[in-house]
Amino acid sequence: MLLIGHRGCAYPGYNQNTIRSFEKVTSEGVPAIEFDVQLCADGRLVVVHNLDLEEVSTGTGEVSNTDSATLKSLYAGNPERGKDRIPFLEEVFDFFASKEPGVRPVIHMELKGKNTGTKAGELFNQYVDGGKLEVSDMLASSFNWDELRAFREVCPTAGIALLDGAIRRDRLVEKTGPQGEALFGEVFAYGNEDYMLPRFPDLAGNRALVEKACPDQDLSRILIQEIQACLEGQYYTDELLETAVEMQAASVNLWYKTTSADFVAKAHARGLAVFVYTVNTLAEWKDMLNMKVDGVFTDFYAEAKRSLGDSAS
Repeated sequence: MLLIGHRGCAYPGYNQNTIRSFEKVTSEGVPAIEFDVQLCADGRLVVVHNLDLEEVSTGTGEVSNTDSATLKSLYAGNPERGKDRIPFLEEVFDFFASKEPGVRPVIHMELKGKNTGTKAGELFNQYVDGGKLEVSDMLASSFNWDELRAFREVCPTAGIALLDGAIRRDRLVEKTGPQGEALFGEVFAYGNEDYMLPRFPDLAGNRALVEKACPDQDLSRILIQEIQACLEGQYYTDELLETAVEMQAASVNLWYKTTSADFVAKAHARGLAVFVYTVNTLAEWKDMLNMKVDGVFTDFYAEAKRSLGDSAS
């Protein structure tokens, strides 16, 4: 089972989505590293996960509304864990390009923000054309499959992965209207984003949160039904697999709490790998091994490698 450094790592003293965290897990032999890409206000590609800077840096406001000069002045994550600057995508590509092919981790680049596919693909092409990176170094992923299509337009032979398992904001707004949308930030993780997750791994915890936040019983029922569908893996359908095959994707990337052995087998039968996010405990790593997933994104690469031994690559 492949171990992928999730945003590098979340070790004590390290901030995620930083060059220092990428360097750390690379020094430990990590075979692949995942990171997130957005566009800032003046069109540069920046490596930040959340749309809201306040949650992942010393800044405030939306990444898309912040210019690159301001971003350069900020620290990524918590400065008490290390004073790491927020990196731009070319700096991250420079990091990977500095590693010899036998040591260089595979790039798992999530196209996080809107309009990232084309620009990220064009920048990657510059590194490939310049002999600094190889096409095989890249696997681009996104919940927004249109961004993957845009990426493929400029990088037709690079690997792509369809992300799924999150609640789609636009579809839920159609069911709840603005009254429901006003509650998303309270009842979902990443509630201000296009793709949201339940705050708790069990239905009971989410139900209690929704019922407390929403006195309207009809609206509460809709939200709980959506959370239940997510937790039961109902988003993982033949349509997802058929779309992945049609797009010639290398993998589907799923949420570990909703992944099932049956769906993994169905994906494999269609020639698709299954990578699962974000798996951080021994019990969870073993569960994923038993389901025969091909790889997991983890915040704790070194611990996972020690714990799984020969079962991990």
